Amino acid sequence: MPKVISYTPSWLSRPSPGFRLFAPSNATSTPTRPSEKASEQLRHGDDGKDDYLGPKRAIARRGTEIFVVVDNQIRWSDLCMLKDDWSGGQDHVKVREKPKANTKSNAFLEIAEEEAPLGAYRTLKVPVSEQIRQLIPSPNGKLLAILTSHTVHIAILPESSHLGHRISDPIRLKTHTLGPTTHVLSQSPVASALWHPLGVSGNCLITITADAAVRIWELQQENRWSFDSPALAIDLKKLVNGTSAEEDFSAHSIGRSRGFSVDALDMEVAAASFGGTGVSGESAWSSMTLWIAMKEGDVYALCPLLPSKWQPSRTLIPSLSTCAVLRSTPLQDDSPSAEEKQFYAQQYQWISDIDEQEPVLVSAESEFAFPVETYNRPSHPGRRIPRLQGPFQVLPDDPEEDLELSDIYVIAAKVDTDELMNGEEIDFELDEADQAGLSISVVCLVTRNGKIYICLDLDGVEGQWLPSKEVARKQSTLELTPSCLVVLEVLDTLYQNDIHNLEWPTLTPDVNSRYSFFITHSKGVYFFSLNPWLPSLESESQNSSRVGAEFRIDVLMKGSGTLRERLLHFTGEEGSCAAKSLTSCVVLQDSDIGYFLLTAVGEQPEAATLDMPNTELNSVMSSEYDRDFESELKAITSGPTRSVYQPPASLWVKSSLPNFLEKHVQSRHKKMTKDEIRLSGATLDLMTEAHRVLSQETHQLGIAAADLFRRCERLQDELRDQIRRANDVANRIEQVTDQDMDYYEDEAKLAGVEALERRFQTAQSRQEELVDRHDALRRKIGSIGSGALSEKERKLAEEINQMEHSILALRDDRDADGEQAALEPWQRYEEARKLASELLSHAKDLTGSSQPNGHDAFKIPPDLRKAKVAQVMGMLERESALVDATQHRLERLNLSSFG
Repeated sequence: MPKVISYTPSWLSRPSPGFRLFAPSNATSTPTRPSEKASEQLRHGDDGKDDYLGPKRAIARRGTEIFVVVDNQIRWSDLCMLKDDWSGGQDHVKVREKPKANTKSNAFLEIAEEEAPLGAYRTLKVPVSEQIRQLIPSPNGKLLAILTSHTVHIAILPESSHLGHRISDPIRLKTHTLGPTTHVLSQSPVASALWHPLGVSGNCLITITADAAVRIWELQQENRWSFDSPALAIDLKKLVNGTSAEEDFSAHSIGRSRGFSVDALDMEVAAASFGGTGVSGESAWSSMTLWIAMKEGDVYALCPLLPSKWQPSRTLIPSLSTCAVLRSTPLQDDSPSAEEKQFYAQQYQWISDIDEQEPVLVSAESEFAFPVETYNRPSHPGRRIPRLQGPFQVLPDDPEEDLELSDIYVIAAKVDTDELMNGEEIDFELDEADQAGLSISVVCLVTRNGKIYICLDLDGVEGQWLPSKEVARKQSTLELTPSCLVVLEVLDTLYQNDIHNLEWPTLTPDVNSRYSFFITHSKGVYFFSLNPWLPSLESESQNSSRVGAEFRIDVLMKGSGTLRERLLHFTGEEGSCAAKSLTSCVVLQDSDIGYFLLTAVGEQPEAATLDMPNTELNSVMSSEYDRDFESELKAITSGPTRSVYQPPASLWVKSSLPNFLEKHVQSRHKKMTKDEIRLSGATLDLMTEAHRVLSQETHQLGIAAADLFRRCERLQDELRDQIRRANDVANRIEQVTDQDMDYYEDEAKLAGVEALERRFQTAQSRQEELVDRHDALRRKIGSIGSGALSEKERKLAEEINQMEHSILALRDDRDADGEQAALEPWQRYEEARKLASELLSHAKDLTGSSQPNGHDAFKIPPDLRKAKVAQVMGMLERESALVDATQHRLERLNLSSFG
């Protein structure tokens, strides 16, 4: 998650040239009469009031170059140039002579404004009369789509070297009106405009109007006709109810009457987004899938949507071919249904048409780049128009909830490299960022009340077409199963009391990770990152076992979840006007200005410099060294940053009263402004009109002064808190240095350095003592383990060995002849055991015989037999006692020798 290093830099604050890039040309706010204001609003297409409800993207970028809409004019500048110019101007001001003591406080501001370098920005003139709402540059940076509420204009942008000249003269851009009879005020407003990611040289524009009409414009600068009529126009209201490919799905043109449709309200488009960006690491169908979000909460998908000529990525066509081969296998079995067989056959036919084509090489824009391979769009099946898939249900359990969608952002699934390279000799080398991610698509939806819905498309969207008439008759009873988007998480960013009537949150993708994005609304700019979900979610999606799936999903849902952070916060005057004047943020990363976030509230820029994020998924896959390094950085990170105070415009703009008196007071009444005040009707009217102007200005001044007063009070509180913290640190330092030990009444207090030296010497002496004890023990152990034995020790060792040989000797230690005298204890013990066993066996034999054998039987008297048995048992007990005593003595000798 990126952290804010600093807020709006000085080179974008007043009085820098970067601040004047966003400021209007005339600093004074001249009020207009109601009639003039109404006529002006009508001329700008506002119908008498500024009730525009839709996205506002008044800032666009091309690298570090930005295009800003100010006073319905487009201004160009380079952020790196603004930063360098301001740094050079600051150095120039520092070397100048300091002003005198009686110089006014705004002397520095006058110097900076007078000596600001020329060419801080260039004004780009375009013939657009309506209020500009959106600026969308093409992927190659040569075209700029300018959108109003109803019209679309395409401007051809000059090179950066031509715009960067140090002159301030405006430049008139060559501009074409897109669809002069299509996108007009009498038709439906434009909801969204997107550059197709697979368009040749980035010259294919997709426009979507609010009445669900999708148009493909294949622009060619040398062909003006390409700007007048679209190459393909599709009416989604017709397509959603279409049954065969032979029907007419073309969008309505001007002059044609429209019939009633039950989908007129449910299919009002809010926003649209492509499912991919056309890179090699995405799935094959993602870049040609157009996702459309309706205002009522429905989501549709149109796949495949391609221009007549398109350029694929390195892995797109091989991935499609692999998919066609795998899908053609079930055609030989009886398991698929008739609809599935038709679906697979249509895909196979469409992909086979692409495989049979020979690519056409088109020269690249740069002389150092390789030529680009282009293909023609297959004409079959479906007559170039695919089936409209959906609506995708976001909340199937609660269909009564109204989502009121405002924007959509789709993250493409990663390409299956194992399936792609199966049996292929060509090895597609993909970047680490392309290989990382999920194998399923992620759909992010934002509503007007600031809720973010993170959804998963588990089934995936693939190319589908309507059947022919003959097949459609046979499938008249076909019921399509409803599609659903699995809601992974729902996040709130707005309180209910903070929602304005004109609230329209917008999404902006991150430049570092496709699984991160920003949301902009009237209360601030938020950052969201899905990286914590990726490892566990990907492993769960790849795990086909259903055993324990419920438990794993429960653990997954109780995890850390989506990371979110509020980067910019708009309060006070900013928040009140943000709903009308806030523009969607832009994000860029450059070596000169860093990781930079930029937006504009009203007439002032709001920016934040973020810390450089690591590579994608590094929070889970980083090495141990990186984690230790991050922990060390966190230990030295400074406290929370705070935005620099920017004075509102009401404190520095000139009063509009002189201009009002000059323009709106009749010439016959101007004399009254110089004479004494007389009570008359004309004087009353003049005072009333002047009071209206002054009351508005004084009200704004009061709000600004109150905000400044609150900031000063907060600054005092923060200063007191910092002083308290400094005292706490000082007390802790005194405790460390023993300066607070005032219980020594008879002795003088030691200085801090002396106390530290004393503690150090005490610790050092204790360490030396421990070292001496350790050395003494080591020497003692060494003397015990080495050296000659004494006479007693040798005798003890011999006695121990003899006892061990006598008691624990093995049979192998005996003499070979076995005739040794029974002098050893163990021998006597064994003989006693042998004799006892023989006597017991013989006694059992005698007692076991119930009938004696006549005269041959030998009868032993019972008394004699009992005496002999008692004698043997006594001998065994004595021998056992002798052996036990000897063994205990041996054990005591062993313990005493080692002790």
